[in-house]
Amino acid sequence: MTVSTRKWGTRVVGVAAAVVLTACSGGSGKGGLSESGLHDKVRSAAKEGTRCPLDYDLDKAASAAHVPGPAKQVSASVSLPEDADDGAVLRTAQATDVECDFRLGPESVSVETLAAQKGTASNLLAPLIQRNAHMSTTQLKAYLGLVLKAPTGTPVVTESGDVALVRLAGAGGDSVVLMLSCGAGQDAQPTKLTSAQVNDLADHLASQAHW
Repeated sequence: MTVSTRKWGTRVVGVAAAVVLTACSGGSGKGGLSESGLHDKVRSAAKEGTRCPLDYDLDKAASAAHVPGPAKQVSASVSLPEDADDGAVLRTAQATDVECDFRLGPESVSVETLAAQKGTASNLLAPLIQRNAHMSTTQLKAYLGLVLKAPTGTPVVTESGDVALVRLAGAGGDSVVLMLSCGAGQDAQPTKLTSAQVNDLADHLASQAHW
């Protein structure tokens, strides 16, 4: 497995554009996870790494969530603000994004971590949430509202049951979120995990987030 860089283009995907571009600040004060810290940890991953640059132990999280394994890393991508196109949301928000993809038993599992100095990290992921959870715009806006109201560290699972977001404590004004997608992507098979398993898996992965 190799780690690759991924560029966020100038266009925001689909009808989630308005949600992304009207994001507000969502930081959690002192002592949290910073965008600069994430950036510094992963910026050399594409050149030097052969694995997910973040220390997520999916086997441990799956065992705690009673989800059968084993877990195997498949791919990883790193998106940095300086590599994004002019006008892209990643550059505008000064955000770093890391996606680590796994196989967990028969399941495809994606763990995405995004930290932003400006705006709200969960809103920046809106196009991916909408795609992975097969949401309408109305459903997406309602879901993002629930995510913003939830305490940091508390997963919020989509109605489809295959995506969960957890807001993490951000340093200063930074906004940080972990997104777990099971059976991820437009063409993937629906997850066979229950909403409770997706919730618990996201909860245990969020507790491992550090850099």
